[in-house]
Amino acid sequence: MSEYKNIEKIKPETLLALMREVLDKSTDFSYIRGNQPFFMSFRNQKYYVYVKNVSSAYFSDRDKTTRAQLPIKPAFDSIKSSPYPFIFLGYDGLNDVFICWNYHIAKERLNVGKSVSFYSRTFFQSEVKEGEFIRRKLKNGDVPVLFKRSDLIEFFKKIDTFFPIENTSKFNYTVNIGNHDYEVEFKEYLKFNRKLSDKSIKNYANALKGRISEGLKKHFMPSLETIFLIDNVSILEELNVKLFEKEEYKELNITGKYMYSCAFDNYISFINNLSIHKVVDEHNKVSDVKEEYCKGGKLLKIIDIDLLNQIQPLIASNRLLSAAQIVGKYYENQYLNMELSDWIDLVRKI
Repeated sequence: MSEYKNIEKIKPETLLALMREVLDKSTDFSYIRGNQPFFMSFRNQKYYVYVKNVSSAYFSDRDKTTRAQLPIKPAFDSIKSSPYPFIFLGYDGLNDVFICWNYHIAKERLNVGKSVSFYSRTFFQSEVKEGEFIRRKLKNGDVPVLFKRSDLIEFFKKIDTFFPIENTSKFNYTVNIGNHDYEVEFKEYLKFNRKLSDKSIKNYANALKGRISEGLKKHFMPSLETIFLIDNVSILEELNVKLFEKEEYKELNITGKYMYSCAFDNYISFINNLSIHKVVDEHNKVSDVKEEYCKGGKLLKIIDIDLLNQIQPLIASNRLLSAAQIVGKYYENQYLNMELSDWIDLVRKI
């Protein structure tokens, strides 16, 4: 498995070239524009395609698990609202193999989290032979298609047969319910890592084990006792989107001044960093903490409910500069690469 941990990443433009080396041989294919993602047509059907390197998932107890990750990209917002399919492919350069996950679900997950992971296994990738498409079911319910790069043309000819649209609602959430209840650790994380007030911690925890858990049980996971039993980031990210698409919860979130979605976001952050963070203990022993929703020294999303409540009236009255100044002061000296324009853009996204 060490070869996937230390694998040299192929540049985005090279990944595009590797695809076009095969697809350009077909008169059905037409390249339209872009790099990663790029826009193409096959048999008069247009597609957005995004290719990422497959690498180790870095699970200490599952060293044969690989993954490709969807980052946050501004371009994904328009793609998500477009009528064209979004094809997410992982590329294994060691075996010259592509992995395609359900593209209906992949499109729904665009920009729902800092890094949305899609998984595979090294032994699945190494068993692929030219001229065949293999399907392998993962523990999280995903059933990706794996195939050789040389079979890209045939893949696009058959793409609709792999992921019929009627199957998109059958994602299996129940397999991701664990045995460990993370409520206590989550509260400690909010207190010592997030530095939230006791009131906010209580509100978040009550929201998660109350209305949010009730909604997940009602609409998606009938056997669920509490959200604190779910420790799969991909599933949580998808549930987060789907729950607040429900009119009942959309209205509840607005009435609650977005406290419910903030609680959900914080729990996802906690689970996402569980494997690489050590929660600060009562004696304030601090481990290396990687900021959630942060990239390149810049904050990508505000998830502090107290701060959101403070700036909400300013945003409602379109006083974005004033709101941005408050946010900048709140996070003073924490995100050194942030400029005033960045703070304004951050506030504008709320």
